Amino acid sequence: MFLNSIDRKPLFQKPDGTVVRDLTESMFDFRTNDYFNFSIYRVPFDYQMRPDLISQAMYNNTLYTEYILKYNGISNPFTIDKGDVIAIPDLDSAKRNTKTQSDKIEGSDAKRIRNSYKYIDPAKAPKRDGNLDDFDRRNLSKKKDQLADGALPPNIAQEGERGITYRNGRVYFGEGIGESACLKNGMSSAEFLTKVIRSRKV
Repeated sequence: MFLNSIDRKPLFQKPDGTVVRDLTESMFDFRTNDYFNFSIYRVPFDYQMRPDLISQAMYNNTLYTEYILKYNGISNPFTIDKGDVIAIPDLDSAKRNTKTQSDKIEGSDAKRIRNSYKYIDPAKAPKRDGNLDDFDRRNLSKKKDQLADGALPPNIAQEGERGITYRNGRVYFGEGIGESACLKNGMSSAEFLTKVIRSRKV
């Protein structure tokens, strides 16, 4: 049933030697000048979540279910609901535009696939902010009362310590955490979540 969309996808070899099937490769060649003909189909109640029945009704064969799914960009057939309007590609034009796949294995294909999903525009490259350099160079070895205004000491837990502990339905904070008026040790779960949600509101 999924001869072109799965079984004939090209293979490529990862640097560690693992051979995988390239599921990102489209089964259709949309760059051809041989355009698709299609008809519009409204899914009846009996055919919801059943692209095989739609294929049987339109093509008189369930083998072309993948044409309907892939042409409409449907990856999960269980999302097909009654009343949905989908495009049914003409079988002849769909076959003409189906790529002929092979099982050729090339190590460079992995890099080609990664690069096909990257968009790099040098004009939009992020620029380093000088203020960030100053922030990274700040001295954090000082005690809390010696730090400059706005500079917070790092919250680094020692081995085996936890910043937050949940015990008997209540939230307990580690040393130096939760000393503000809004957070206190022994808060109930509901109280803690309410505080967090309110603090995230804009």
